[in-house]
Amino acid sequence: MAERLEFDIFTGKFRVRRDSHNQENSMFVTNMARDGFGAHFVTPHEKDKLEIHPTSYYEEKVLVETIHISCQSDTYKPGCNYGGVIIYQYDSKSEWRTANNTHCKSGYIVIQDTDSENVKKWMSKEPGVVHGAVYRNAFGESVKKANVVGEGFAIRKGKFAMCSGVFNNPQGSAFHDDRREMHELSEHCVRKVVEHWKTAGTLSASWFGRQRNFEVRKLLKDFKD
Repeated sequence: MAERLEFDIFTGKFRVRRDSHNQENSMFVTNMARDGFGAHFVTPHEKDKLEIHPTSYYEEKVLVETIHISCQSDTYKPGCNYGGVIIYQYDSKSEWRTANNTHCKSGYIVIQDTDSENVKKWMSKEPGVVHGAVYRNAFGESVKKANVVGEGFAIRKGKFAMCSGVFNNPQGSAFHDDRREMHELSEHCVRKVVEHWKTAGTLSASWFGRQRNFEVRKLLKDFKD
């Protein structure tokens, strides 16, 4: 009997789900999708990874065991505004290279200053307020042409925000529901990574060379359902 922590869309709370070894979790998700519900973010009982179960039979679930902050991320400065994206999948791949040859794996985060000219120049050309522009500036390609699964967040005057229409509820995605907010499990992980990034930025002119890889099992260790 396998156990996993799962978000219940009916109650808005987490629950422990027990599945027999011969039962496919993707079948459970797909059956719910027929009634209009979106994909599920879940974690096993051990809380050692994130799993994203799609609503389509034709898509594979996404597994995230490590979250990585890109060296293309800007250094944190108090009072500035930042947009961030975490990418889970690209063209159904868990490891890939973008148009500018950036090497990514599932759980790849980039955070950039949305007041910088490098990002602002793309805001009128890319979808959304900031996240499409951040993606374009970081990866050299438009999110409109990239088949990506991800979530968007922001740091506004030092405070974490988790809404994005571009990444959190793109139309027709088998990996998202209809909410603009991040899922609770991924939010818990990303908040911790962002706090590390903020602290590293205030300690030196550049945070490059500091810790940039974070195990999901450690990030979820204190997660409470």
